[in-house]
Parts: sequence; C-alpha cells; structure tokens
Amino acid sequence: MFRLAILLVAFGLTLPALGAAPDADAFLSSGKFDEGVAALEAQLKEQPKDDVSRLGLGVTQFVSAVQRLGQKMAVFGPRPRFAFAGTPAVAEVPAPAEPLTYLTLRKINQEWLDDLARIEATLAKITGEEVKLPLHVGRVALNLGTVETRSLSLVPILRQFRQGPAGREADFVIAFDRADVDWMRGYCHLLSALAEMTLAYDGQELFDVSAHRLFQHAKTPHAFLLEPNRIPNGGWFQFEDIADAVAMIHMLRFPLVEPKRMEAALKHIEQTLSLSRQMWKRVLAETDDDREWIPGPKQKGAINVGVTQEMVDNWMVALDETEQIVQGKKLLPFWRGKPTRGVNLRRVFLEPRPLDIVLWIQGTAATPYLEEGELTKPDTWQQINRAFGGQFLGFGFWFN
Repeated sequence: MFRLAILLVAFGLTLPALGAAPDADAFLSSGKFDEGVAALEAQLKEQPKDDVSRLGLGVTQFVSAVQRLGQKMAVFGPRPRFAFAGTPAVAEVPAPAEPLTYLTLRKINQEWLDDLARIEATLAKITGEEVKLPLHVGRVALNLGTVETRSLSLVPILRQFRQGPAGREADFVIAFDRADVDWMRGYCHLLSALAEMTLAYDGQELFDVSAHRLFQHAKTPHAFLLEPNRIPNGGWFQFEDIADAVAMIHMLRFPLVEPKRMEAALKHIEQTLSLSRQMWKRVLAETDDDREWIPGPKQKGAINVGVTQEMVDNWMVALDETEQIVQGKKLLPFWRGKPTRGVNLRRVFLEPRPLDIVLWIQGTAATPYLEEGELTKPDTWQQINRAFGGQFLGFGFWFN
C-alpha cells in the first residue's frame, strides 16, 4: 500500500509537466528546430492565446529559416568573399547533382522571402503586453552544412559585447519581451524589402560572368571560366582577376523584370519604420530591467552596450527624417549641378526603371527622379551620428 501511494504521488507530480507548453529554448539549444516548430504549432492549436509559445514559434521559425538558407547555399560551395588571388583557400565541396543556376538562386531567394512572411505573420498575432521568453542565445548553433565547419554559433559575437567572464557565453540569456516582438517583425520586413528588390531585377548576365568567383559549383555559358588559370601562382592579382573584376563592374546593370516587387519593397520599408517607432514606445514604457535585448535609458542591457536618452531622441529624429524621404516629402541631395535639386526616393520605388549602378554613380540614371524641393540636410545626419558617438550605422543595424 505504501509503495502504491508513492507511485500515485509521483504520477501526480508528473501531470503538470505532461501538460506543459513546449520549451522553445530547449529546441533551440539542441538544434531541433523543425521539431520545435511542429511542437509549438500544435500547442497553439490547443492554446491560441499562448503568446509565449507564439513568440517561441516565431524565433524558432526564424532560426530554422536562416539555417535552411545557409544549407541551400552551402551545397554549391560558397567561396570567401570573391575568390581572387590571395584569398584564403576553402575546402572543396562535393559537386551537387546540378550546379547552381541563376534561376535556382532566384528560387532560393523567393523561398527565403516566403519564410520571412510566415515568421512575420506568426509574430503579428501576439497581442499581450506581458509576454516574455528567456532564451540561452549562446547555445544556439546553426548547422549550415559546410565542409570546414558544421555549425555557426553566436558565442564569438557575445564575447565582444557580453558583460561577464569569458567562457560563460553558453549561460548568456536574453529575456525577449513585447518590444522585441516589434523588433523581430521590423527585421522581417527589412530583410523582405531587400529580397523583393533583388527579385525585381534580372541578374542573369552578372551571374554568368561572376558566379564562378562566388561558388565552386555554378553553371555558366562560359566554360573556360571554370578552368584553372594558366599561371596558378601569378601573384596577388593575376590578369584573370583584373578581367573578371572589370566584367563584373560592366555587368552592374539589371533589366527590370518584376516592377511590382519594388512597390512591395517600399511597403516593407514603411512597416520597418513604423515598427521601430512602436518598439521604442514600448521600451520606454517598461518598468522592469530583465536581461534586455534593446534596453531603454534606465535599463541595463544584456550585452555591454548602453543606450542613452540622447540616442533615443536622435533615433526618433532619424525615423522622422527617413519617413519623410520614403514618403517623397524630402529629397535626397544630388551631387551634380544646382544644390537645390534632389532625388525623390519614393518615385524610385513606385516608378522603377532598369538599374545601372555605374550610371547612378555618374548621375544620369537619377535624371527621371530629380526634383526641386526640400532636401534632407547633411547637418541633421551629422548631429544624429554625433549622438551615437560616431557609430550611428552600427546602432542602426542593432536597433533596426
């Protein structure tokens, strides 16, 4: 009887655990991303108002999407930067069944875009203000399927910014909250804008003359580009390198094939700006101080970077200025001719034309978008940069 009582007590103690929500942190730390997505989706079917599980699902979907993108590219043997003479050698990747083509690259880009839309839709359904999800970000390892290294960890980055002794990065926790939901949604929109802009144009000609510099296994109509150089040890910059670099610059011109994607990109950019403003409203309203990813002026961040009120104020100025540029209410300064003339960036997105980078640098590609009007002032951006200690771009990458 005593043993039976002990068994009943033990069984009773396990009941809460059996009914517990899936642990996103455990799935991320173990690398079981797809299992985590399935478990969290099942939980949300039973408990659709479980915002913590929904946030965990969004994060797990994002990490899984990044890993999937990396693995798709790794099959074709990415080279470090551009494979010109003097760049470090990389291990050979076994040849895939089919080499990389430009159409395959576009397909991979579209699948990444679809993943981002799915992640953003997940996060957009979070309604509660008190959601919080602590995650051991230092334990997340992405299996990118490369030959030289099978995983990519956040630990090297954490060593640069984290407070605390080295070697403890695996214990580093960020408590993602409601403001971070806005941050993640904003990044989904920003990355989506970049993907849409890439797909709006046809890069086939550039791919044909440069893909061999980026990938070990790429298809090109110019078979000799895949053959070894006649003088393999000709120094840091061989003639083949010069010829390929010139060809790449020459081919920085892209026919417009899907103009509607530029309008879609503009909408994503507008959403990014709106969500950044919304995020800071929530950050400034927080009263806790719990392992913050984006800390307010009165909070201590999880990483060793502080945020001052002056930074927040100037970030809002940057948002205001950027919104006016995106809306076409202010113009980007144009470097040639009269100083009162500027580029209407909104029209660049809504009235897209074939893209020629060289002609944009020279100025003539901007002609259809030049207008007289109020310009965004360099002094404004210099003031913003000073508020961030000259590191506005770095903080902008973080703040989104």
